[in-house]
Amino acid sequence: MDFDDSTEDCAFREEVGAWLDRALADVPDQEELSQDEREAWSRTWQDRLCEAGWAGLSWPVEHGGRGMDALAQAIFNEEAAKRGAPYPLNGVGMMLAGPTIIAHGTAEQQARYLPGILSGETYWCQGFSEPGSGSDLASLRTSAVKVDGGWLVNGSKIWTSNAHNASMCLLLARTDPDPANKHGGISYLLAPMDRFTVKPLVMINEDTEFNEMFLDDVFVPDSDVLGGVGNGWKVALTTLAFERGSMALNLWVWARQAVDRLVDLALERGRCDDEAFWDSVGALQCDAEAVRIGSMRMVAESQAGGIPGPETSALKSLWAGVVQNANRMAVQLDEAGGVLLDGDGAAARMRRYLRARAHTIEGGTEEVQKSILAERVLGLPRSR
Repeated sequence: MDFDDSTEDCAFREEVGAWLDRALADVPDQEELSQDEREAWSRTWQDRLCEAGWAGLSWPVEHGGRGMDALAQAIFNEEAAKRGAPYPLNGVGMMLAGPTIIAHGTAEQQARYLPGILSGETYWCQGFSEPGSGSDLASLRTSAVKVDGGWLVNGSKIWTSNAHNASMCLLLARTDPDPANKHGGISYLLAPMDRFTVKPLVMINEDTEFNEMFLDDVFVPDSDVLGGVGNGWKVALTTLAFERGSMALNLWVWARQAVDRLVDLALERGRCDDEAFWDSVGALQCDAEAVRIGSMRMVAESQAGGIPGPETSALKSLWAGVVQNANRMAVQLDEAGGVLLDGDGAAARMRRYLRARAHTIEGGTEEVQKSILAERVLGLPRSR
């Protein structure tokens, strides 16, 4: 495997970096902002991406994209993460909704929804997880009952990122209450959110980026069933594959940034002679490098036409551990100042530490990731 950019990739990386440096010149450090301020900049950043043609890099030209490959999108995301760019407010639309609609949508669905994503007019969220089903997505209970011209949907979703800003939802619902297997009878709906009830979930760091959603007789027309009735599981796997691919190179950047912040803080605090501390930092640096190599392998596999397999669970788990432990050690360096949210930068470090606790829950819990690795990589007996 070649870890170096090709000549073309290197030139593209330079082009991306030059644009990002100009576009980010007036953007403040996101770590120092409140949630409302971060969201405002995320919306502004979304507008800049759309206006400059950086939205939909890997979308086909005939659908308004630039027709580049997945590596180009990964490079752009990587360079943006290195520079601390705001996360685009319509990330779900650009990286999940659009590609999934391109892969499974009818011509009418593509014409209706894709332009609004590229222009930044339509924001999307992802309604997969539910209370009681956790990471076992196939056990969802939200129901869609057939009525004249469409479906009436009832149920609830949870941990829905950015639902409070979205007008459309990628929604999984059970259209067959008694399927032959639990993965059957699920349909994938493109649902307008004007009839959803959205309530924020207050996280331990006091942010409300996640939401719970309640659906009470929400009508979705037949024309907004994506991929056909009962084929929702197949379509959902496509969405999840796009999610993994688009985030591949972000993970190692975020891991490296967490370790680098820890190193800078330790040097400021005069911990140069603490051998035990630096042994721990060295272990984190090794894990961060492993995340980088694993991320590049994932991108290379996608480039070769493959689909990332269960080994992505190892990558996600390793990344979460690096970020959590680096932020924990940074707060420990603050000692009482970190607990009291006092001192230079201590409040931001505590917020990062608290937010990082979610990394072993969101996107599949740590327990689920380990079960996947045990069963699908090591071949151990099923634990559930």
